[in-house]
Amino acid sequence: MKLITYAGGTILTGDDVAEALLGYVTAHSRGDESVAVDIKVRERDGSTRTHTLVLGPATELDVADVAEESLAGEIALFPLPVFPPGRILAVQEPSAETEAEAELHAADFNEAVEEIDQGTDGRFDR
Repeated sequence: MKLITYAGGTILTGDDVAEALLGYVTAHSRGDESVAVDIKVRERDGSTRTHTLVLGPATELDVADVAEESLAGEIALFPLPVFPPGRILAVQEPSAETEAEAELHAADFNEAVEEIDQGTDGRFDR
């Protein structure tokens, strides 16, 4: 079990849930949007309830082991949260023109490397 300090409070949840939250927050720390994620939390009375966490670029989580807390069936009690998919801002197929430009730039680069290998830079004779 893990004790997570989040937004000034603490919640107790399963190890896998805490690991998934840390992974998600770390992977999306450079974004500019927040997402709401539902997770199962163990309440003080021993019951479990769903809590909604808002995760964003500034989210800070402190996760600590709670060694004395061990539950049989922890994975069943605390299923992994479902995270929204990462946003893809744009996908562009290369056009014939950009491929031709890339080939031209590659040829220029190869020529420059060859000049360096030969000890000349093409600007003046030695």
